[in-house]
Amino acid sequence: MKKTNLIMKAFVALLLSVILVALSPASCIASEDNSGKINISLLGRYDSADVAAIRSVDTDKKEIRFRNHSTGKTYTLSYDNTSMMYDIYGSVLSPRLLSEGQIVEVTFLKSSKHITTLNVSKDAWVIGNTRDHDLVRNDGTAVVNGGVYKIDPRTLIMAENQLALAEDILSTDSVTVSGIGKDIYSVVVQSGHGYVSLSSETVENQSLVGAWLELDNEVIHKISPNMLLSAPEGDYTLQILGNGANYQDEVTISRNQETVIDTSNVTISRPKEGLVTFEIDPETADVFVDGTRMLTGVPQSIQYGYHNLKIIADGYITQTKYLKVGTPKSVISITLEKDESAQEASSAASESSTLPHKESSDASTVATTKDKKDDSSRFASAYSSGKSVSSNSSGKSSSSSSATNQVIEGYKIYIDEPNGAELYFDGNYIGLIPCSVTKISGNHEFIVKKEGYETRSYRINIDKEETNLSYRLPDMVKIKKDETESDSSKDNTSSDASKDSTKDSSKEASTEAPSEASSDAASEASSEPAEESSSKEESSEGKSEDSSGSESSKKGTSSESSAEISDAASTASASSGD
Repeated sequence: MKKTNLIMKAFVALLLSVILVALSPASCIASEDNSGKINISLLGRYDSADVAAIRSVDTDKKEIRFRNHSTGKTYTLSYDNTSMMYDIYGSVLSPRLLSEGQIVEVTFLKSSKHITTLNVSKDAWVIGNTRDHDLVRNDGTAVVNGGVYKIDPRTLIMAENQLALAEDILSTDSVTVSGIGKDIYSVVVQSGHGYVSLSSETVENQSLVGAWLELDNEVIHKISPNMLLSAPEGDYTLQILGNGANYQDEVTISRNQETVIDTSNVTISRPKEGLVTFEIDPETADVFVDGTRMLTGVPQSIQYGYHNLKIIADGYITQTKYLKVGTPKSVISITLEKDESAQEASSAASESSTLPHKESSDASTVATTKDKKDDSSRFASAYSSGKSVSSNSSGKSSSSSSATNQVIEGYKIYIDEPNGAELYFDGNYIGLIPCSVTKISGNHEFIVKKEGYETRSYRINIDKEETNLSYRLPDMVKIKKDETESDSSKDNTSSDASKDSTKDSSKEASTEAPSEASSDAASEASSEPAEESSSKEESSEGKSEDSSGSESSKKGTSSESSAEISDAASTASASSGD
């Protein structure tokens, strides 16, 4: 009888082993101890697998949140000492070393939502800490470091551990982008932006409007009434030059915070002038400073400060730059680059165009003119030349760049929400929402500000169609008054971001942040075909965890001891173009 019982126990153990092996790609072990009890190890067992981006890691709760790229859903899994984690080299990895946006291959038990294995994906690529990006192109693509990739609402976008929109990321923000193949799985902001304003635009009865504000060549902007600029976070030497002002101070720009410059410390003196001699090759070139034609080869009196410099010659690429005058005498020597394409088709160009020269893609004018430019990703090279005269770094214009940043006559951009907030367009004050601005194609920046609410900025791509546009920017979020504010209060003051774009006031389209259903059964994240149907059914019952939408510059040196030239960019707060 005892022998029979032993045989039965062995048979049951064998049967359980067969069943568990059939249920899992991994193996399990069944054994009998001295007391006759059967012990079964579930080590290595899993029934679901996924390739996902890490949303967050909570080492206290031992939980990791993932974003499934194929579905755009977020789900949470737990881990313990039995969960095996490895880096791309196969070495054991601590959960503390995992980071937001990292792409991993994870296996887990659907029933317990427990991680079996986690491997950093060997197929993933990472572009770290770059400002060379354009994430808002309105065609489902993004440009990062010159490469074109796919981006859509499923892409995980993170800023300060919070979900963000692609529109939230400015061209001056530094980001880390990860993906597989041509798909972007995640975008994580490493270094963001804050805001700069002036306490007053009048000093000693002298207006500062029209003077220039500079932050270590990162930001160069002509002061306008009630302006509010965005600027990369960091420490800067701030200068205000022009209109008799020559002010310098050290400032710190903090992320999402407004830094108000106390202009009461600015002193006004009689504007100084310097003699500038332009030596241009070819000698037939025309030189314009702030739109006024200048003589070449002889000293010309120009007021201290920043000026718009434009040099034009037939058969050469037009150079449009910033000229900084800061000494009694200076010589500006520039050699224009020949426009080879214009030479090849000189006869055709003379018949079809009134301007045989080619405009530099870095060219810009004052924000109110028809040729208004944005602060593009070329802003880095624009001010990296340092002291004295920079090299002719303006590149040839392309058909795409010439088609953007143009005033669309007779058409406007209407901003309908958030009601009552102040609107700034490329740093310039527009008015209280609802309001409108003249339609200018290309990438631009909207800043919304309201007392008691967080100031926010958005990067918007404007088409060149002869139609009106209407936008409803995301609702504003109240500033927390204390750290003990309840979660319910936070929920009442935040909302899903959405944008309505209406053409001719008759066509309406909105891009709302997609919901990320939580995976109560975790199988909705499974990449196995057998799990796909049940995933779709369960996702409709899941509770939304969070919502999200899709979606460089080097510090230069400035010197008062010489006239300087920098490639022009119109405003410090607009986004990069194509």
